[in-house]
Amino acid sequence: MVDLAAVRDNVRALADLAPSSEVMAVVKADAYGHGLVATALGALAGGATWLGTAQPGEALALRAAGVGPDRARVLTWLYPPGAPLRELVEADVDVSLAARWAVDEVVAAARAAGRTARVHLAVDTGLGRNGIMPADLPDVLDAVARAEAEGAVRVVGMWSHLAFADEPGHPTVVAQADVFDEAVRDAARAGVVPELRHLANSAATLTAPRTHYDLVRPGLAAYGMTPVPQLGPPSRFGLRPAMTLEARLATVKRVPGGHGVSYSHHYTTPQDTTLGVVPLGYG
Repeated sequence: MVDLAAVRDNVRALADLAPSSEVMAVVKADAYGHGLVATALGALAGGATWLGTAQPGEALALRAAGVGPDRARVLTWLYPPGAPLRELVEADVDVSLAARWAVDEVVAAARAAGRTARVHLAVDTGLGRNGIMPADLPDVLDAVARAEAEGAVRVVGMWSHLAFADEPGHPTVVAQADVFDEAVRDAARAGVVPELRHLANSAATLTAPRTHYDLVRPGLAAYGMTPVPQLGPPSRFGLRPAMTLEARLATVKRVPGGHGVSYSHHYTTPQDTTLGVVPLGYG
């Protein structure tokens, strides 16, 4: 069972923790299994103004379900060459640029669609996953500046992702923010000035105000879980879990102590025990 009121209230609590920033609720992977569209609507009811999706199909599904740009901006960031970028541009979805080839493909999509593409520049500040390495940024910025002058793109955002935010006080958090700040300055020197800067994931939203910038991107925390359990339960931050998993027991029986349970008997009952079989799982 999914409690959408919990999603709404969690987003409100997160917005209160980052009062100078907008909130992007990350709803990738079917909203972490909570249901893409319903969860997105719950997050918007809680004050989110942005929705984050990893893959283009998720962003297009939100638009097809009626979550239009008048209700929320949508950002998608993970796609290979040949992705349906024209469809994204036509659906008014913001697209992340994480490599030089992506600039060319988004510009081509914008020309084919006959409209300006909204883009965010993803910079790898130290996570080592998706994003433009700082050494490669000048070439990308040059291409983006030319595309923006042409009217093919509009640079809406610049962003990155943290590696150790779930370890509050880890020195890489500040170090990555410093790299990010320098990348933003490099962009400005190249004539590329993003409207929004965003870096904070759930953990940083909860514990690192330095990283809040203009927009925070909570994922796990929007669903009522804490990425920093060492600091206390979710309730410490005003969060409550939105999902409850329930099932009726199929079998209940008493077994003696010393009885092995299931394959390879990885568990052995220490004493007389009541066992229950729950009909859930892969089959």
